[in-house]
Amino acid sequence: MSGELPLECAHLARELAGLRATTGLSLAGLAARTTASKSSWQRYLGGTQIPPPELVTELCALAGEPPARLLALRELAELSRRHPHPGPASPAPAEPGPEPVPGTTGPGTGEEPPAAGTPEAERPHASLTEPAPAPAPVPFFRRRKVALAGAGALATAAMVAGALLLGGAGEKPEDSGLWPGCVGERCRGKDSQQQGCGLKGSGMRTVAEREFGRQTVVELRYSPSCRASWVRVRFGAVGDRIEITGPDKESQSAEVADKFDAQNYLPTPMLAGGPEGMTACLVQAGSGERHCFGR
Repeated sequence: MSGELPLECAHLARELAGLRATTGLSLAGLAARTTASKSSWQRYLGGTQIPPPELVTELCALAGEPPARLLALRELAELSRRHPHPGPASPAPAEPGPEPVPGTTGPGTGEEPPAAGTPEAERPHASLTEPAPAPAPVPFFRRRKVALAGAGALATAAMVAGALLLGGAGEKPEDSGLWPGCVGERCRGKDSQQQGCGLKGSGMRTVAEREFGRQTVVELRYSPSCRASWVRVRFGAVGDRIEITGPDKESQSAEVADKFDAQNYLPTPMLAGGPEGMTACLVQAGSGERHCFGR
């Protein structure tokens, strides 16, 4: 098998590298924030291995990118590894030419007869035999069947990828066809981005929002397709904590741990239900002041 990287794998590697550049993280930083090691990321970004879908989703979440398109590209890359494009067919064996007639000379033999009286003339000539039959070629229908199987798999993946890519392009959520990773109680404590609840096209909406200071914004968000709620903060200060509390007083929280969190969106894990009765809170670092609001 050729050592050349399949086109689909090279495309996926370029897209993953672009997302990593968007995060601004080194390989060590990427390893610290995901479930893959530094050496694994080197292989994934170099295209020599295909990352699992969960890892693609983790990288997309760090870059703030919906994972549907990258997951479709990953599927194409994996199928291209399973069903490589067929290479050029080997040339057919040359048909044997006409057999030379014993005792004749000229262009058909390329030899002159030995002179009379010489040892070569008295030496008996080897008998002419039929050439060995060429090995039977692989039946055409079998080659065609294998090639069509690989092409069919790639075509199916292309259709799936097209549906995913086009689904994210619609302005109306109901036209996207995104399928959430969890619904209702199954979303409790899970990440909204990784489950597809916080993606464009999922029907997600911000139901309440408050600004604190010059740039910190806290949002109460809800996904009808997942039937779950969460809170996120944008441009918080290191040490800030956000919370979401349900009508039954169950809560989830997240803290701005470092500069990376402060410069990006930071969400809490989800609570099932809402947004009615949900409360969003910001506990500011340093002062400890608590600011809460609902829908």
